[in-house]
Amino acid sequence: MKFSAAIAALTILTAPVIAADWSPAVNADTLAAFEAPAAAPAEVVNPRDGENYSGAEELLIKEFGVTAVGLDFPETEVMRQSSFYDNMFCVEHALRLALFDLLENYANPTSPLARALGEIGAQQTPSKTELKKARQKVMARLNTPESLISIVRPYHFSQPLNGETVERNWIFFLRLDGKPYWAVVDRSGNSAPYVYGAQ
Repeated sequence: MKFSAAIAALTILTAPVIAADWSPAVNADTLAAFEAPAAAPAEVVNPRDGENYSGAEELLIKEFGVTAVGLDFPETEVMRQSSFYDNMFCVEHALRLALFDLLENYANPTSPLARALGEIGAQQTPSKTELKKARQKVMARLNTPESLISIVRPYHFSQPLNGETVERNWIFFLRLDGKPYWAVVDRSGNSAPYVYGAQ
């Protein structure tokens, strides 16, 4: 018993010496020298890579012919939003409605279609030919690896500018030609979908 007490006392007495050799003192200099590694950005993959929700990939490829866009559509998030919120329709239909609005609606001057019409010099009421040209421009911008379609998550970095919430809407973040856009589709189906961008 005396021997074990002696070992315990020796351990307690030598602990500060061992600790001093083991770890540097924490002060302003040692903290300044510490460099935390940056968090790796989320990997963005394209349709056909099999990393995203397959329903979104299939819709983009088969219905819209989009194969090159970056996609951030995790299946776990789709399943969470599908089961957690009240939805009148599935995410595939919401994405379809969002893409139709992207290619048809030019009422909002910040939408991609309105901007494409402005670039080709279309008047306030564009002709069918001008609309066709502008749609082709938008589709060409969408179908590139530099572009992105992402499902917006609560508290995620890509929240819409006008404060729409994921609880009430399917929201898709789009990056086209380096510019951010949001496609908002009411989960209840009571309001028409719309797409807008930053000013």
